[in-house]
Amino acid sequence: MKVLMYIDDLSIKGGGERIAMYFLKALLNNKMDTYILTLTNVNTFEEINEYYRENPEKFFKAWSIARWLYIIPKKIKLISIVLDFIFFIAIYLQLLLVNRKIKPDIYVVIVNTTCQNAPFLLHGRPVISWGLTPFKTKWPLIPHNVVLRKGLITKRLTLIVGSKRQKQVSDAEYKPYIRVITVGYDDKLFEYINGEKIEGRIVYVARISPEKRVNLAIEAARLLKDKYSKDFELVVVGYPQNIRYYKELKKMIVRYGLIENVKMVPRGSPEVIKQNLVRAEIFWNFSEGYGGVINYEAMACGCIPVLSNNFKDQVGSYGFTVNSIEKAAEVTAKILKMDKNSKRNHHLEYSKYVKTFSRTSFEKKFINLLHQVTERS
Repeated sequence: MKVLMYIDDLSIKGGGERIAMYFLKALLNNKMDTYILTLTNVNTFEEINEYYRENPEKFFKAWSIARWLYIIPKKIKLISIVLDFIFFIAIYLQLLLVNRKIKPDIYVVIVNTTCQNAPFLLHGRPVISWGLTPFKTKWPLIPHNVVLRKGLITKRLTLIVGSKRQKQVSDAEYKPYIRVITVGYDDKLFEYINGEKIEGRIVYVARISPEKRVNLAIEAARLLKDKYSKDFELVVVGYPQNIRYYKELKKMIVRYGLIENVKMVPRGSPEVIKQNLVRAEIFWNFSEGYGGVINYEAMACGCIPVLSNNFKDQVGSYGFTVNSIEKAAEVTAKILKMDKNSKRNHHLEYSKYVKTFSRTSFEKKFINLLHQVTERS
């Protein structure tokens, strides 16, 4: 089976790129002939970089006009509509050439909004679309909506999200068509190692960008130090996509007097993430969104999660969800005061809980869906 996978950006190391990496691994492990179309140069996680070095002919870079349309700020709605329509046409036309060359059986599309699936659907092949954000109806272009609705009704478009909560917050018109498949964490890499935890260590793993709300982690650290305890260290791990935001965070750390308590690690490879998760007692995540493989990776490494409420359906009763940074600091303070045996019990309990969300389980569900969709078409 030939698969063409599309993702906007493969020049950074963020959540979408990690999902692309897991999808690619699943496809390659099951002997799928996989090609990738992207808008950028390839400089992301090493597994994808290596596949690119070994198989450059299987990567297609979008035309310059599509890349420019992707990065141009779209603050005015009318301009946004026009640019999206031109992007639609550019991707459709380039796919004519790509299809002629490789003749894919199916598209796997990793996108932020459903409108980006439209040019793929026009080529008559089935599309499995992974949505990184809720499917909100904010694209008034008639061609997009007509194509999307027809794709859903004819079952050529299959929508996937990573959590039940993400499906719940999607628009009603899309809910009947959405399937929930949790992207499994790499159980061969992320695992609990007894005796590696550093007392008082907290970790926050996220691409350094405003929507990841790393600033809230620094605010929570300030509250924790001022109201409860100075005996902790927060390690922020992530690729600095937004340099301006990264510099603002560093200034916050100095301004709040947290130089001794907060450390920034501006890298985001799976190995670096794993090293920091294994050593941390507590994992914070206050970012936007409703799913994230990082939450499972942290728990697999035995971290006690303290997360914002939007991740509640991922952890259930295993961990702590909060609705404010004040509550996060309070809960964290209580965890820090636990004796070693109590903490160890939590580490073991959480690492066992997430085994049902392993990569092996994800790959099986994803490949089964891939076969179902292609056979149905």
